[in-house]
Amino acid sequence: MNALQNIRVVLVRPIYGGNAGSVCRAMMNMGLSDLAIAAPRDDFNEYDAGKWAYSARSIWENRREFPGLKEAVADCRLVVGTSVREGLYRAHAKTPREWAPLLLNTAGEGRVAIVFGPEDNGLGNDDLAYCTGLIRIPSTDAYPSLNISHAVMVCAYELYMASGTVTERGEDSPEASSEIRERMFALWREALLKIDFMEDQKADHMMLGLRRILSRGKLTEIDVRIMMGIARQTLWLAERARGDEKET
Repeated sequence: MNALQNIRVVLVRPIYGGNAGSVCRAMMNMGLSDLAIAAPRDDFNEYDAGKWAYSARSIWENRREFPGLKEAVADCRLVVGTSVREGLYRAHAKTPREWAPLLLNTAGEGRVAIVFGPEDNGLGNDDLAYCTGLIRIPSTDAYPSLNISHAVMVCAYELYMASGTVTERGEDSPEASSEIRERMFALWREALLKIDFMEDQKADHMMLGLRRILSRGKLTEIDVRIMMGIARQTLWLAERARGDEKET
């Protein structure tokens, strides 16, 4: 099983349905699907949750509800709670990036949980008693508290990036060969001379500058063909302009 499928997001006493729905979207963005609600409130707006979940509505509809946090994490091997507050029992908190490898490694063997407290006060000490570790998301002192859906997204993103499921997409076009690059430079030399951008006796010097500019990074075959197309169009327009001058 994909380790991400073994990671449970637990919302403790969530207040706003819109936030819970946004949490579902963040989870689906990053490959998580197991949502639990611990100690749900009687006044919680489930309609808003489903509406804000939008295309991730399936996560909301498949959520599981538990009378308390104890029951929500009973089958989890590792439980980490999120907290922005300071204190003696919160001093050992680590960032989501620091936690990600251990969470994923444990999730490869069994269920793990990341716990998020209610929007007004976060997790209390009674909740933290069920947590084996703490997450603190670094943020500015001017406004350290994150919206719960934003906090879920940050944690889920770090897990997704550390999971090894992300594949880097390289260039679809290979790097240009020397032969095609030289054809490009020849076209540009002709075009720049045609529009009087440079004089013939200074052309070699100016072309060295152009070569230096276009050699600072990878130049693909597609890049070169675009540059050649620009040079050809420049030549065509220059020749057309000179023809118009002769007619007048």
